[in-house]
Amino acid sequence: MFNEMVSWGELITIVLFVLGSALLFYLILTVANLMKVLKNVNQILEDNSDEIRKTVEKLPEITENTAKITGMLKDNMESIQTVVKDVEKISETVKNGVETIQKDIVLKVKSILDIIDAIKKYYDKRKASAKKKKKSTGTVYKYKYKPDQDEPDEVEIISEENQDDVPHKGYVKVESEVDETEDVIDGKATEED
Repeated sequence: MFNEMVSWGELITIVLFVLGSALLFYLILTVANLMKVLKNVNQILEDNSDEIRKTVEKLPEITENTAKITGMLKDNMESIQTVVKDVEKISETVKNGVETIQKDIVLKVKSILDIIDAIKKYYDKRKASAKKKKKSTGTVYKYKYKPDQDEPDEVEIISEENQDDVPHKGYVKVESEVDETEDVIDGKATEED
């Protein structure tokens, strides 16, 4: 059987027969799968036949409503465009108003507040320098008398800074007689609880 030589024509016929058989096998599998899909689709159609029927009955009404909405939109398109233009004008007006407030009013108020702040700083500075002058220019006159003289023999002028903090030579600093547990409020002494 295998002793004879196979010609090219026979070889091609055998290859085509094998390929045709394989193709026929895949075609049968595809048709089987297609039958399963069609069976499932048929089952879904049968299960939902009432809903599909209701939907099909409402299709003319849906089409009618769609046509009405399209007509209303067509009729109102000019109004919508007018509203859009009005909104643009309002937006521009608001923008201009905000710019006016920002440029004119806010800047003027800021300038006024800066002037008030500068005046306040000036008066605080003057007040501080007045306190400093008041504290630093204390003058003490010290008179030295000899016995039986009406006029002093020697007058010593002492000018020291911070007279309130340090007593002069020859003087003693006296502490307050108020207890540490008492506070003075409006001239009346009250005890803390």
